[in-house]
Amino acid sequence: MKLFLATLSLFAITASGHAACCCQPKDYSFYAKIDSGISCSESANVVAPSPPWNPAIQGYNAKLGNRPIAGLSIGCEWRRIVDLEVNFSNRSVFKYRKFQTAVNGSGSYTRQFDLNVTPVLFSANLLGRDISCLNWDIGCGKIYPMIGAGLGVSNLLITNYRTTGLPPSGDSSPYASFSAENQYTLHKNFTYTVLAGIEYCYKDSWAIGTGYRLFNAGHFKGPRYQRVADGSAVDVAGDAWKMRFRANEWFIEFKIFI
Repeated sequence: MKLFLATLSLFAITASGHAACCCQPKDYSFYAKIDSGISCSESANVVAPSPPWNPAIQGYNAKLGNRPIAGLSIGCEWRRIVDLEVNFSNRSVFKYRKFQTAVNGSGSYTRQFDLNVTPVLFSANLLGRDISCLNWDIGCGKIYPMIGAGLGVSNLLITNYRTTGLPPSGDSSPYASFSAENQYTLHKNFTYTVLAGIEYCYKDSWAIGTGYRLFNAGHFKGPRYQRVADGSAVDVAGDAWKMRFRANEWFIEFKIFI
């Protein structure tokens, strides 16, 4: 009987310890996330060397417009304090359109190109989820601030690069007169982001967040090869356009723990 009671007590102690261990929260949780929003481009800061590019009364600078964002992330939340994730997203299609009147009075025309921006980023976001003074209970969940940054690479794809309304002849020394048509140019640029926002987490099962993000894909060049008046192509090399892509973004994201 004493042996039976001792065995039962040992079993009870072991089971109690195991239950306590199972109830302890994990240090990490994996998640999948989808995000969207609006990317509002800043000025493209186009620099077109003259010659060969004609000086224009309106200049070459213009914004690329506002475009939607679509993204997917896989990540891990560590101790409810840091999100570490890999994100793939797309912003398309930004459009550059610049009507110009030549300074020398040789006519008017429109410069244009389209830009598709596709980054892959490694990001870290700090959360106020488990900091008592930085979270608030709402319903069965918590709302809290977040800040973060990301580093990675963007594919910057230029298409539909052309000049419409340009006469087939003129002075573009040291090159023959030219216009650019249907050029396809791909650059891979270092990219960084910084963000600030808020997130609401419901019962450790899903979360939704929103906020502001600065997106900077750096400086890059336009197409090197231009179509001249006789139909052949020339390499303008160092005289290619120089520009940048930077945007202010509003984002919204949905995260589900797996």
